[in-house]
Amino acid sequence: MPDPIKLRATVKGNEGEVRVLMPHPMESGLRHDPSGQLIPAHYIVSVVLSLNGRPVIEGALGTAVSANPLFAFQLEGVKAGDRLAVSWVDNKGQRGSAEGVFSAA
Repeated sequence: MPDPIKLRATVKGNEGEVRVLMPHPMESGLRHDPSGQLIPAHYIVSVVLSLNGRPVIEGALGTAVSANPLFAFQLEGVKAGDRLAVSWVDNKGQRGSAEGVFSAA
């Protein structure tokens, strides 16, 4: 089981900032281990960010993203107490998710 997603959501006025750290190996399938064997591809393929239960950002990722990706998003029209959720799915069918609440900056 991968480490949990770290999620930080702050709001100043009606603008929110979201920072998401997604622990994941993000292997491209092109690297070799020390014995010369090819390391199988293992990477996040989709990410969804939802605000109060409604998807607001959906993205597709690929092999060019580094391990343990950190993403930052800016959202307008949010307020302290709004609920935020992030989820991902990788090419092996594994899933990760986290929920949080916007707090005042």
